[in-house]
Amino acid sequence: MTLHTTVRFFCSVVAAFARLVRELRRAASSSAMSSPVGLIATAPLPLRRKTKLVAALAPPQPSSVVARPAEVCDAVVSGVGAVDQPQQAESKRKKTTAWSARGRPSRLVIPVANDAGELAAGWGAAAAPVKEADVEVEGEGFWLASRAGPRHAMEDAYSVVTHKNGGDSQLAFYGVFDGHGGRAAVDFVSQRLGQNVVSAVLAAGAERRDEASLVVVEDDDAVSAAIRAAYLATDSELLAQHQQGASGGACAATALVTGGDLYVAHLGDCRAVLSRDGGAAAALTADHTCAAEGERARIERGGGFVSRSGSGVWRVQGSLAVSRSFGDAGLKRWVLAEPAVARVPLRAGCEFLIVASDGLWDKVGNQEAVDVVLRSRNAAATSSVARSCAELVDMAQRRGSRDDVTVMVVDLERFVR
Repeated sequence: MTLHTTVRFFCSVVAAFARLVRELRRAASSSAMSSPVGLIATAPLPLRRKTKLVAALAPPQPSSVVARPAEVCDAVVSGVGAVDQPQQAESKRKKTTAWSARGRPSRLVIPVANDAGELAAGWGAAAAPVKEADVEVEGEGFWLASRAGPRHAMEDAYSVVTHKNGGDSQLAFYGVFDGHGGRAAVDFVSQRLGQNVVSAVLAAGAERRDEASLVVVEDDDAVSAAIRAAYLATDSELLAQHQQGASGGACAATALVTGGDLYVAHLGDCRAVLSRDGGAAAALTADHTCAAEGERARIERGGGFVSRSGSGVWRVQGSLAVSRSFGDAGLKRWVLAEPAVARVPLRAGCEFLIVASDGLWDKVGNQEAVDVVLRSRNAAATSSVARSCAELVDMAQRRGSRDDVTVMVVDLERFVR
C-alpha cells in the first residue's frame, strides 16, 4: 500500500468518527428536550413565583371551585416547555389568557373601621361595651336629655333638688356634671353637691336671721359664700374618700334659686345660658380652661405650667384641659375646686336657663341653643320643651361631637314673683 493510499484511508476514518460524534450529540439533545425533569428545571423564576403568589392570595373558594389552583399550575408548566414550537406557543397563549380570566384572585374587600383614629389612640377597648340608653327626663319645672358619646362609657350626670327645703318652697337646686378619668368622681359629686349646697345656704340663712339686729349682710354675699363653701367641702370629701389612687375628676354647672334670686356656680367647661326678654341669650359662666389668660397666669404663679398639645388644646402640666374641677388629686395644687358664682335677680323677662355639658357647647352656640328651646316653648306644650333637649343633643352629635352630651332646661318663670 502506497503512502497516498494510507493517508486517504486515515482521513476517511476520521470523517466517519466525526459523523458518529455529531449523531450522538443530536440524539442526546433530542432526549433532553423530551424530558419532564428538563421542563420543570427550565421554568422561569418569575413565573414560578407568580404561581406561588396566586396560591397565597387567592381567597378560600366554595367546594365547586377548589380545583382552580391545579388548573393554573398545569397551564403554566405546559406553556414553559413549548416556547420554541409555534403550535404549542399558541396553546400557551390561549391557556395563559384563560388563566388570567379564571384564576385571578378576587378583589380584597377591606371594611373601613369607624373611629379609626380613636381606635389607634387606645379607645377601642373602652368603646366596646354596650352604651347606656338615651335618657330623657321631665320633672317639676325642668326637662333633660342625655346621651353617651362613642368614645367611652357615659361620664355625665345630673342632680335636682326641688322639694320644700326648710319650709322654703322657692328653694331649688339644679346641676349638670361632666366627669373625666372614670365615673367615680362624677357619681360622688352628683350625689353630694346638691345636698351640701342646700344645707349650707339654709345654715347661712339661719345665721343671718339670728344676727339681723346686729349686722347687715347682703343676701347675695352670704349665699354666694355658702355655695363656694359647699363646693370646697364636696371636693374635700371626694379627695378623702378616693385618696387611694383616684385620679379622675368632674366639672359642674349648677343653679340655685332662693329668695327670688338665681345663683349660678360652675367649675370647668360646663355652661349655663339664660334666656330673657323674648329669647336673648346671656352666658352666666365663663369656661375654666387653660386658654383663659387669667387661669394660665394663676397656674404659672403657683409653679405649674401650661402647654399646648398637638391638637391645639392647652393643658395643665400637659395633662388636663380644664383649670378647675372636683377631684384630680394629682393636679390639685393648680386645678382648684373654688367655683365662680353669679347672682341674677329673677324679674319679669327671665324665661328659662339652659345648663349643659361641654359636649353641647363645643358644637352649638349660646343663642342657637336658646332659639331651639324658644321655638318649642312657643308650641305651648311642655312635652315640646322636652323634645327640644333631645333636639339639641342630636344637633351636637350630627355636627361631630364625640363627647357625652347632657342638656337641662329650667323654667324660671315659675319662680318670678
